[in-house]
Amino acid sequence: MNKASTLFPQDWERVDEFDRLLKRNVSAVRDYTQEFHERWASNGVTTLKGAGWTVRPFLVPAARLHFVAAAFFSAMTRLRAAMMTRAAVPGAIASVLPFCSDFEKHIDVAAGAESPACMAYFRPDGFLFEDRFVLSEINYGNGIIISGSYTEMVADYWRQHPVIKRLGWDVDRLHPRPFMRYVEAARRFAGVTKRPRVALLSHADEWHAVQQFTERVMEQMRFARSAFRRAGMRARFVTHNDIALDRKGIPHFIADGARIDLIMFVTVGTTFMDEPKTARERTILRQLSRARFGDVWILKPLAGLLMDKGALPLLGTLGCSQRMNDGFRFDIAATEFPFGRRSARYVERRKDWVIKRAFDGKDTHPGVDRNAQRWRRIVADAVADQAYVAQRYVSLPRADVPVFVDERHLEWVPSRVETSAFIFDGVFGGAGIRHAPDAEGHVMTDFPAGYGYSTAFAV
Repeated sequence: MNKASTLFPQDWERVDEFDRLLKRNVSAVRDYTQEFHERWASNGVTTLKGAGWTVRPFLVPAARLHFVAAAFFSAMTRLRAAMMTRAAVPGAIASVLPFCSDFEKHIDVAAGAESPACMAYFRPDGFLFEDRFVLSEINYGNGIIISGSYTEMVADYWRQHPVIKRLGWDVDRLHPRPFMRYVEAARRFAGVTKRPRVALLSHADEWHAVQQFTERVMEQMRFARSAFRRAGMRARFVTHNDIALDRKGIPHFIADGARIDLIMFVTVGTTFMDEPKTARERTILRQLSRARFGDVWILKPLAGLLMDKGALPLLGTLGCSQRMNDGFRFDIAATEFPFGRRSARYVERRKDWVIKRAFDGKDTHPGVDRNAQRWRRIVADAVADQAYVAQRYVSLPRADVPVFVDERHLEWVPSRVETSAFIFDGVFGGAGIRHAPDAEGHVMTDFPAGYGYSTAFAV
């Protein structure tokens, strides 16, 4: 049996060709990169710099990326069918997806799963190796507005890159722009209105948390809103306290009474499910738990929040692994619920496990990066609470990433990478690549030292 690959797959001939030209044109690329960052800063958007900004795209075989997208969508189709079947039997979903107490009273799972908006887009995370892709998180909707809009900056960088111009590559063909597909999805569900009003909606508590993030995050949110407006949509950031239904059931903004044409969640978190008042039929939160708000679509329905890390144990039982003719395969990361299990299963093999919040939040702990005492505390919490999953640890793929480490000196930094594929209606629409200097135990959403975010060319 061949040893499993540890490398991130790239078109090595193209990589070598690019890097040769990069070494010959260091000054031109450095000046271009500096001018690029300054230009976006003048537009009110902060970009990652230094080790966080790679100066060569990740050149990934297109066949791999399209296969991953198709296999993932097939897996989600099976998961959606399983949700719909179980939704017909009270308590059946809670028996396999322990989200929170009585969530089926809060969320219309059947209507949400049946909605055409349910599968409109995903941004799954995983580990792309030369011989396999391992799905680690589904990411039903959370974070796509920020990660997607950031790819627009990266796309702009590649467009006039000195090396790419010398190579004569067609950036528009090789580099999909996922954020534009995201905006197109909103336009489609907003209906025939010429200039639809879109409510970019968060739970009030979540919006407060977003506003405590770095200014760079808020800049990305504002840039995203401007992209909606350039596409002819009147978009507003609102919370659930800013919208209502009138006596005829027509959705409107409370501030000025203007009609709403689409509800679009931008921080799709579980606060909507965890609030006890959602169980009361007439509250606004209850109205938002369905597939539509009044007569407008909800993109995407809250029922789909069940398609998150906590769904991976179920997904692993649905036969979703797939294989290409050349042996490359799509796998689901081995994931289980630790609740009720013996602590020793995880304590004694600390380096083999990652413990995560199953649905709510990004509380992620790789055992390889936690000392024994802290790990025991983490395990104790996980086995006593249904809110966690335990996932088999996968050492991230390796790649050498060219960056200006101090914004001046070009180096190829040995790194670990994580792939976030953007998938629209089952079709590959681009890939974001997170990277950080080579080390075990990286959790990219915790932004390790030297963290960067770039994109892939499908070659």
